[in-house]
Amino acid sequence: MVLTSKAGILNKTHESGFTLFELIVVVAILGIVLGLTIPSINFSDPERDMDTVVRRLAGAVSEARSRALLKREPLELHLEPKHIFLVQRNGMQQLGKSALPTTVTISSVIVDEKNQRTLLFTPKGVTQPATVEIKSQSGIRTLFIKPIQGVSY
Repeated sequence: MVLTSKAGILNKTHESGFTLFELIVVVAILGIVLGLTIPSINFSDPERDMDTVVRRLAGAVSEARSRALLKREPLELHLEPKHIFLVQRNGMQQLGKSALPTTVTISSVIVDEKNQRTLLFTPKGVTQPATVEIKSQSGIRTLFIKPIQGVSY
């Protein structure tokens, strides 16, 4: 004799395990939890942060040079310990700002043999020669900003 129910035949053998739906729910919950926790983990690498600052500085110098040429007006690049600012010289309007990683600072900027933190880009895109020193936990890196060629190190 076979027992039946409204839904169909009753199976007397009890099979244990998880349904596909239960597995999908668990995987979704794990994905949400990992998605919330992984971004908060600090993967800070001082050497990688130093490379990031070098790229940002090279990009800022290139952008300042290009904008000065295009607009035919002088621009200033301010190199603060934790930020890089691009400023219009006439009216001092800020055109761009870039924050540096927390592990890296711009420790000194030497422009025309003077310790100052501002580079002037002429309407022809030329700037003064400058030496920029960047410090992090991994060490010190010195960058050279050349009047026409850009950044080298």
